[in-house]
Amino acid sequence: MEAKGILIACFALCAQAPEGQVASAINLESAMARSLENVRVVQASVATRTATVARFEALKHFVPLSSLPQLVVGLSNIAGRSSSASIFPDVTGGTPFFGEGLIHAELSRANMFFPLDPSGQITALPIANEGIRAKRVMEDLVRRSQVELAAQSYFEARRLRHAAITASLASKLASRVEEQVSRKIVQGQAHELDLTQARTDKSKSGIFVSEIDKTSRIAQRRLATLLHSSRLLTPQDRVLPVRLEEGYEFDLSRTDEVEISTISGIPASREEAVEMARRRRLEVRLLIIGVEIAKLQESRDFLKLLGVGSLPIGLSFKNTTIPNGGPATLGLIFGTLYDIPAIDIGLWSNIRRARLEVARSQLDLEKALLEVEEDAGNAWDRLVQSTLEHEQKLREEKLAEETRDRAGRLLQQKQAIDIDVLAADVGLSQAITNRWTAWFNLQLARLDLLRSTELLLDYLRDRGIAPPARPVPAKEPGMWSRLCARIGNGLPGGRSP
Repeated sequence: MEAKGILIACFALCAQAPEGQVASAINLESAMARSLENVRVVQASVATRTATVARFEALKHFVPLSSLPQLVVGLSNIAGRSSSASIFPDVTGGTPFFGEGLIHAELSRANMFFPLDPSGQITALPIANEGIRAKRVMEDLVRRSQVELAAQSYFEARRLRHAAITASLASKLASRVEEQVSRKIVQGQAHELDLTQARTDKSKSGIFVSEIDKTSRIAQRRLATLLHSSRLLTPQDRVLPVRLEEGYEFDLSRTDEVEISTISGIPASREEAVEMARRRRLEVRLLIIGVEIAKLQESRDFLKLLGVGSLPIGLSFKNTTIPNGGPATLGLIFGTLYDIPAIDIGLWSNIRRARLEVARSQLDLEKALLEVEEDAGNAWDRLVQSTLEHEQKLREEKLAEETRDRAGRLLQQKQAIDIDVLAADVGLSQAITNRWTAWFNLQLARLDLLRSTELLLDYLRDRGIAPPARPVPAKEPGMWSRLCARIGNGLPGGRSP
């Protein structure tokens, strides 16, 4: 047990960030919470908000278009003989004027065009709503994937810190073996080849330590990429640099257990997991929405056979003034501009293409149901296998502890040397690292089961795992607020109006 205490102290040293780096403490829950506001999640949120613009675009099939009204456009001081006629189409709409002394001719008019588009008026808004639903499901997919990637990267970074302990002990053992072989050569008990082999093993162990450190830094950078909070979520009162965090400090004795027993509705068998996945998976819901959108698009293309047109309405007021009095007229133009493209080959081809698109969407949904069932069954089997492997690693760690205790007793009884004890320490450290690796794989298998049954986001909500609250920057008062404040300060007693 004394050796295990020494290894725990080594864990604390190896959990720290490399020298010169500012490390931030992190655990599993904080990693998953911070991943919910990274760049990918914010991009998905922006895409969802962008999809809502389609609702406004659908209004173009209902809102009439209008031209700017022409007010008092006319002619003045037109002279002519009594038998002559003057026609000004742009001003008077084609009304002829006879006689001398035409002083004033004016026209005020406005035009409106009401859209006649049955296909757009029936299907545009439903398609826009289904598109928004699809974007929301895709946003949940991104959040789910980022949480799982953050957990995988966190456990990988922690595993490498445990591996660094074993690598350091192995390098120390190789150095001690080299020293022992050197002494034996002086005493004539070893050959030069043994020394060359010991030096090669020492160099190899040093390279392995360097490899572990390099892989650990790469893993922490990957984790930092997933945990980087988007600048759009921070107050923009100053320019913030976009860079990764320099390192993380892990508590290597922390279990970071994923407690799935606290979730209501967790499946108890492979069959329950498969059935839950078929009902709840986001991929299935997304493809169901895709089938609905394909059917709406088919209806839209079919309704385009009714044609597209507009209903123009024009209102004009004409006034002419001559010395002895002139006419004043009010006119209203009402008609339609409608085109029925019954013989448009392009529309008929679009209808056939839309029908095939519906069939393709249904095939994609069928394929997704099969893949979801396979994924849920595999996730359950991986969980069972990971549980068995963790139990086996516990037994191997217990065996390594007994071996280390036996080596310590033999050293006290002068029946072993310190290198034997150090070799037992390396074996115990390797067993502890393997046990932690099996434990991490078990937690990832639990998260994978939650993902495959679409309970991962529910787990985050039940555990209260959410991004940290950010301060809301104070907004500058608007013009109306400043005006009211000035008026209030001018009233008796400083009262507001």
